Amino acid sequence: MKDTQNVTIGLLLATAVILGALLLNSYWTSDQTAYAQASVKQNDYILGTAARSTVASQVFVVDIAARRMNVYDTNINTWTMDITESVDLDRAFRQ
Repeated sequence: MKDTQNVTIGLLLATAVILGALLLNSYWTSDQTAYAQASVKQNDYILGTAARSTVASQVFVVDIAARRMNVYDTNINTWTMDITESVDLDRAFRQ
């Protein structure tokens, strides 16, 4: 009887440690998360939006013909969209 109680307590403690680690990890990485919201394909372009926070958004523009992706970030100080990254898709997906 005592052995089964020890095993049960050990499993409950291990579960609590795992859940605690997952909870802490979600708090540390929540600032880096971007959630895709919508995407549209028109001719040779794919446009997608993402929200990094409640005030910051990004627009992803993929030029299929040029095989290039540009990332535009909102600048709330100037009310503009500034290019933050340009990716050569051939180089990014080369094996």
